Amino acid sequence: MAFLDGRTAIAGVGASRFERRPQASVLQFAATALDTALADAGLERGQVDGLISQVGSPRGLDYDTIAETLGLTPRYCSQTWAHGRFAATVLIEAAMAIHAGLATRVACIMAMKNSDIGRIGEANNPFFHEQFRENGGPHGEQGHIGMASPIAGAAMAFDLYCRRYAKDPDLLAAIPLTLRAHARLTDDAVMHKPMSREDYFAAPYMIEPLRLFDCSPVGDGAVCAIVTARNDRAGEVAITGAQGLRAGRDTFIFAPVGLGFGQQSTTRLTPEQVRGQHVYASAGVAPEAIDVLGAYDSFAPLPLYVLEDFGFCGAGEALDFVQDGRIGLNGAIPMNTSGGQLSQAQMNGWGQIRELVQQLRGQCGARQVRGAKRALWATAGGDALILEAN
Repeated sequence: MAFLDGRTAIAGVGASRFERRPQASVLQFAATALDTALADAGLERGQVDGLISQVGSPRGLDYDTIAETLGLTPRYCSQTWAHGRFAATVLIEAAMAIHAGLATRVACIMAMKNSDIGRIGEANNPFFHEQFRENGGPHGEQGHIGMASPIAGAAMAFDLYCRRYAKDPDLLAAIPLTLRAHARLTDDAVMHKPMSREDYFAAPYMIEPLRLFDCSPVGDGAVCAIVTARNDRAGEVAITGAQGLRAGRDTFIFAPVGLGFGQQSTTRLTPEQVRGQHVYASAGVAPEAIDVLGAYDSFAPLPLYVLEDFGFCGAGEALDFVQDGRIGLNGAIPMNTSGGQLSQAQMNGWGQIRELVQQLRGQCGARQVRGAKRALWATAGGDALILEAN
């Protein structure tokens, strides 16, 4: 994938406000995110000739609605499934479109309004009936056996993880507490209120062993990233490594490879397999070269699996690893430095993408990771990007 050896870059990022149940429409969110990203890249709307929408209706906007309403005339368009997990996929596709000559400047937009569509797991949510299809829902739901929302699968997988490795599930508190501390330094974080250990443990279980603050809040808003050929322009962040989502019997959305959940085997990735993952091989680096990490965290256990499957600690070691500030701003691997989905906003990972770009530019003020030159974005599903400062 020669086109991912730094030949394409994120030239601009922008976002709307992140709010809960705001009066603004999803189109207003998208317009704000697009305009701020274009201004950041020094571009006009007429210069955009590619468009990829990460969330379509009914949660978000379809690509044709975005183009027609916001005055774009792209010659290359695409759109992913109306769920999370596709941030890396969208950016990889944008890079491929540029490499193939199908576009030169691709606006990648994730815009959604969740507070209008009802709670996940309830019959008035438009995705309710997906969980009853033959192989279950898109987030691990199995409605026919009573697992009506994503947290059921996340809780069961974490419970299995703790039993397999004989770990105390209360150690998980380090992740939401650390990310809330990061959010306190982030102006647009939805969850800005201080949270103590007492607050965390006083919160009710949603599904044991996961508590309220182990779950990301409802998110409304939009993020846009503009992908272009690399021009060595100030502010560009190069895409130097990538890999896509995994699928198959050994993959479960809320578990690492080989945990033993559902149809999974019980064979975890070896250290050699972890260090040899394509995202590292394509960028020509190892885990030790990463300065700042963005990990998909719709539920608090998910970053544990990223830390293990991408080589920051061994299998079964992540709960111990995240203690004592190791994922904090001055830690071994600063993670989700704007608060992540658990505290900044549930934006399907796009908030972390924007944050990584800004970290590599040195624009993060009080939460800036000193000397950050290389960042990794990754999920438990295996998709990943390596971004490098210009």
